[in-house]
Amino acid sequence: MRFGRSVSCSARRLAAVALCIAGLGVATRARAQEIEPFAFVPLPAGTNLLLWYQAYGHLTDYNVARGQTFKDSKLEINASTFTYERYFDVAGHPAALEVFDTFSSYSGGNVGGLRLGSAFGSTNPTVAAVIWPYVNTATGSNVFLGGFLSPPLGSYDRRSRINIGDNRWRGTLQLGLTQALGPRFSFEAAFDTQFYGNNNRYYPGSTRLSQDNTYRAQIWANWRWNPALTTSLGYEGFFGGSQRSDGVFNGNKTEEQRLRANAAYFVTPALQAMLDLTHDVHVTGGYNQAFGAQIRLLYIF
Repeated sequence: MRFGRSVSCSARRLAAVALCIAGLGVATRARAQEIEPFAFVPLPAGTNLLLWYQAYGHLTDYNVARGQTFKDSKLEINASTFTYERYFDVAGHPAALEVFDTFSSYSGGNVGGLRLGSAFGSTNPTVAAVIWPYVNTATGSNVFLGGFLSPPLGSYDRRSRINIGDNRWRGTLQLGLTQALGPRFSFEAAFDTQFYGNNNRYYPGSTRLSQDNTYRAQIWANWRWNPALTTSLGYEGFFGGSQRSDGVFNGNKTEEQRLRANAAYFVTPALQAMLDLTHDVHVTGGYNQAFGAQIRLLYIF
């Protein structure tokens, strides 16, 4: 406990934590732009993708930035994401449009013994436009630029201590690179910045939630065992994202260090199944995800 105060003496701080996460989509650190292995390899114009993700997260240890960590904390997340992508060409460059939304349930919410309840509903839907300004198939090199916009249409109740949506606009700019090193090994690296609008209908007693930009770095190292099977190890780091309630820092940030492991297999040339496992190694200003698992089905047509 960073300030040396016991949880039994923290009733006021617990109330502050409840205010911190009220009206906020808990543990939604720009997941919409989370990349998977080979995400930056463009497909031929006219190709369509349907993707379904089912994710589970077991979250523990809620940290208040510049404050203490509440060990007696928990949150269970189940989320289903549905995505459609369409590939085409723009001035001779591969490009794509994408739309997706996530439907989630949060249950067992608890911070230091303070019960937060549960929530069910949709996140803010997202529309995205991406383009590959540089593609070299001979060297396996690709450069990717993407823009994402999420309007405040998700499920939100300002009276609730926990919410799926967050009642504000979000926008993200992302830059990515793929590089092959021989026939089997390749890597991806990406950097993005997420911008936030204000939530002007925050928790009762607090009028406005504002937030600094979140910066994120992602890396994947991939090994292709055969044309159908690949395995990957990855890292994802979030930085910044300090939040303010009516101009006062509320203890929430988006600082998180995460390790990932991935396996993907083409069941048929048009159908791929994927498993992604994650573990947070450090979090400041939010929940620590002790264990995360995600399956994905991808269909090409």
